[in-house]
Amino acid sequence: MDDQAEHYYKEGSVFFKNGHYPEALASCNKALAIRPDYADALNGRGVALAELKQPAEALAAYDKALTFRPDYADAWINRGWVLVELGRHEEAVESYDKGLAINPDDASAWFIRGAELGILGQHAEALASFDKSLAINPDDAYAWNFRGVALHELGRYAEAITSYDRAIAINPDYAEVKLNRKLALKKQT
Repeated sequence: MDDQAEHYYKEGSVFFKNGHYPEALASCNKALAIRPDYADALNGRGVALAELKQPAEALAAYDKALTFRPDYADAWINRGWVLVELGRHEEAVESYDKGLAINPDDASAWFIRGAELGILGQHAEALASFDKSLAINPDDAYAWNFRGVALHELGRYAEAITSYDRAIAINPDYAEVKLNRKLALKKQT
Protein backbone atom coordinates (compact mmCIF):
# COMPACT_ATOMS: atom_id res chain seq x y z
CA MET A 1 0.00 0.00 0.00
CA ASP A 2 2.78 2.45 0.95
CA ASP A 3 4.60 1.46 -2.23
CA GLN A 4 1.62 2.65 -4.25
CA ALA A 5 1.53 5.97 -2.36
CA GLU A 6 5.24 6.43 -3.01
CA HIS A 7 4.70 5.58 -6.69
CA TYR A 8 2.07 8.32 -7.02
CA TYR A 9 4.27 10.81 -5.18
CA LYS A 10 7.23 10.07 -7.47
CA GLU A 11 4.92 10.32 -10.49
CA GLY A 12 3.82 13.73 -9.21
CA SER A 13 7.45 14.81 -8.88
CA VAL A 14 8.04 13.99 -12.55
CA PHE A 15 4.94 15.95 -13.56
CA PHE A 16 6.09 18.87 -11.44
CA LYS A 17 9.59 18.91 -12.97
CA ASN A 18 7.97 19.07 -16.41
CA GLY A 19 5.67 21.94 -15.43
CA HIS A 20 2.51 19.83 -15.43
CA TYR A 21 1.09 21.15 -12.17
CA PRO A 22 -2.51 19.87 -12.42
CA GLU A 23 -1.18 16.37 -13.04
CA ALA A 24 1.33 16.74 -10.18
CA LEU A 25 -1.50 17.77 -7.88
CA ALA A 26 -3.62 14.81 -8.99
CA SER A 27 -0.75 12.40 -8.33
CA CYS A 28 -0.13 13.84 -4.86
CA ASN A 29 -3.84 13.58 -4.12
CA LYS A 30 -3.77 9.90 -5.15
CA ALA A 31 -0.82 9.30 -2.81
CA LEU A 32 -2.68 11.04 0.01
CA ALA A 33 -5.82 9.00 -0.59
CA ILE A 34 -3.73 5.93 0.23
CA ARG A 35 -1.62 7.49 2.98
CA PRO A 36 -3.10 10.73 4.41
CA ASP A 37 -0.08 11.31 6.69
CA TYR A 38 2.47 11.27 3.84
CA ALA A 39 4.31 14.54 4.53
CA ASP A 40 6.23 14.50 1.22
CA ALA A 41 2.99 14.19 -0.74
CA LEU A 42 1.41 16.98 1.34
CA ASN A 43 4.41 19.19 0.61
CA GLY A 44 4.18 18.24 -3.09
CA ARG A 45 0.48 19.07 -3.03
CA GLY A 46 1.35 22.45 -1.55
CA VAL A 47 3.96 23.14 -4.20
CA ALA A 48 1.53 22.22 -7.00
CA LEU A 49 -1.21 24.39 -5.48
CA ALA A 50 1.21 27.29 -5.14
CA GLU A 51 2.18 26.95 -8.80
CA LEU A 52 -1.54 26.87 -9.66
CA LYS A 53 -1.93 30.22 -7.84
CA GLN A 54 -3.85 28.79 -4.91
CA PRO A 55 -1.68 30.01 -2.03
CA ALA A 56 -4.28 29.59 0.75
CA GLU A 57 -4.80 25.95 -0.19
CA ALA A 58 -1.03 25.47 -0.49
CA LEU A 59 -0.58 26.91 3.00
CA ALA A 60 -3.09 24.41 4.38
CA ALA A 61 -1.16 21.55 2.73
CA TYR A 62 2.16 22.72 4.21
CA ASP A 63 0.59 23.15 7.64
CA LYS A 64 -0.77 19.62 7.49
CA ALA A 65 2.60 18.24 6.36
CA LEU A 66 4.22 19.97 9.34
CA THR A 67 1.77 18.35 11.76
CA PHE A 68 3.18 15.00 10.66
CA ARG A 69 6.81 16.12 10.28
CA PRO A 70 7.57 19.29 12.27
CA ASP A 71 11.25 19.14 11.25
CA TYR A 72 10.50 19.28 7.51
CA ALA A 73 12.70 22.17 6.32
CA ASP A 74 11.32 22.26 2.77
CA ALA A 75 7.75 22.50 4.03
CA TRP A 76 8.67 25.40 6.34
CA ILE A 77 10.47 27.20 3.51
CA ASN A 78 7.67 26.53 1.00
CA ARG A 79 5.19 27.71 3.63
CA GLY A 80 7.20 30.92 3.91
CA TRP A 81 6.93 31.48 0.18
CA VAL A 82 3.13 31.22 0.10
CA LEU A 83 2.94 33.55 3.10
CA VAL A 84 4.95 36.02 0.99
CA GLU A 85 2.38 35.55 -1.78
CA LEU A 86 -0.40 36.20 0.74
CA GLY A 87 1.33 39.38 1.96
CA ARG A 88 1.85 37.98 5.45
CA HIS A 89 5.46 39.13 5.74
CA GLU A 90 6.10 38.67 9.46
CA GLU A 91 4.71 35.13 9.38
CA ALA A 92 6.80 34.44 6.28
CA VAL A 93 9.98 35.43 8.13
CA GLU A 94 9.00 33.19 11.06
CA SER A 95 8.44 30.27 8.69
CA TYR A 96 11.79 30.88 6.97
CA ASP A 97 13.45 31.04 10.39
CA LYS A 98 12.09 27.61 11.27
CA GLY A 99 13.14 26.10 7.94
CA LEU A 100 16.60 27.66 8.06
CA ALA A 101 17.13 26.45 11.62
CA ILE A 102 16.79 22.93 10.18
CA ASN A 103 18.58 23.55 6.86
CA PRO A 104 20.85 26.61 7.07
CA ASP A 105 22.38 25.92 3.63
CA ASP A 106 19.43 27.15 1.54
CA ALA A 107 20.70 30.30 -0.21
CA SER A 108 17.37 31.17 -1.80
CA ALA A 109 15.58 30.91 1.56
CA TRP A 110 18.10 33.31 3.12
CA PHE A 111 17.58 35.64 0.14
CA ILE A 112 13.76 35.67 0.38
CA ARG A 113 13.97 36.03 4.17
CA GLY A 114 16.18 39.09 3.63
CA ALA A 115 13.77 40.57 1.11
CA GLU A 116 10.89 40.11 3.54
CA LEU A 117 12.87 41.75 6.35
CA GLY A 118 13.56 44.65 4.00
CA ILE A 119 9.83 45.04 3.35
CA LEU A 120 9.35 45.13 7.13
CA GLY A 121 11.99 47.88 7.42
CA GLN A 122 14.43 45.64 9.30
CA HIS A 123 17.40 46.48 7.09
CA ALA A 124 20.22 45.38 9.43
CA GLU A 125 18.63 41.94 9.77
CA ALA A 126 17.98 41.86 6.03
CA LEU A 127 21.66 42.60 5.40
CA ALA A 128 22.69 39.69 7.63
CA SER A 129 20.33 37.41 5.73
CA PHE A 130 21.72 38.50 2.35
CA ASP A 131 25.24 37.93 3.66
CA LYS A 132 24.31 34.35 4.60
CA SER A 133 22.77 33.82 1.16
CA LEU A 134 25.91 35.14 -0.54
CA ALA A 135 28.18 33.01 1.62
CA ILE A 136 26.43 30.00 0.08
CA ASN A 137 25.98 31.39 -3.44
CA PRO A 138 28.39 34.28 -4.09
CA ASP A 139 27.41 34.55 -7.76
CA ASP A 140 23.82 35.68 -7.14
CA ALA A 141 23.48 39.12 -8.71
CA TYR A 142 20.04 39.60 -7.19
CA ALA A 143 21.34 38.97 -3.67
CA TRP A 144 24.17 41.46 -4.25
CA ASN A 145 21.63 44.03 -5.46
CA PHE A 146 19.33 43.49 -2.48
CA ARG A 147 22.33 43.59 -0.15
CA GLY A 148 23.13 46.98 -1.71
CA VAL A 149 19.58 48.15 -1.10
CA ALA A 150 19.80 47.16 2.57
CA LEU A 151 23.10 49.02 2.91
CA HIS A 152 21.59 52.02 1.11
CA GLU A 153 18.67 52.04 3.55
CA LEU A 154 21.18 51.95 6.42
CA GLY A 155 22.98 55.01 4.95
CA ARG A 156 26.09 52.99 4.11
CA TYR A 157 26.31 54.25 0.51
CA ALA A 158 29.94 53.34 -0.30
CA GLU A 159 29.32 49.74 0.76
CA ALA A 160 26.06 49.74 -1.20
CA ILE A 161 27.92 50.83 -4.32
CA THR A 162 30.43 48.01 -3.83
CA SER A 163 27.55 45.51 -3.63
CA TYR A 164 25.93 46.99 -6.72
CA ASP A 165 29.25 46.74 -8.56
CA ARG A 166 29.46 43.03 -7.66
CA ALA A 167 25.93 42.51 -9.03
CA ILE A 168 26.80 44.33 -12.27
CA ALA A 169 30.00 42.27 -12.66
CA ILE A 170 27.89 39.10 -12.45
CA ASN A 171 25.03 40.37 -14.62
CA PRO A 172 25.95 43.40 -16.74
CA ASP A 173 22.41 43.62 -18.16
CA TYR A 174 20.72 43.98 -14.76
CA ALA A 175 19.04 47.38 -15.22
CA GLU A 176 17.61 47.73 -11.71
CA VAL A 177 21.01 47.45 -10.06
CA LYS A 178 22.41 50.15 -12.34
CA LEU A 179 19.63 52.51 -11.25
CA ASN A 180 20.21 51.62 -7.59
CA ARG A 181 23.92 52.35 -8.03
CA LYS A 182 23.16 55.80 -9.50
CA LEU A 183 20.88 56.60 -6.58
CA ALA A 184 23.56 55.56 -4.09
CA LEU A 185 26.16 57.70 -5.89
CA LYS A 186 23.87 60.72 -5.60
CA LYS A 187 23.34 60.11 -1.89
CA GLN A 188 27.06 59.62 -1.30
CA THR A 189 28.01 63.07 -2.66
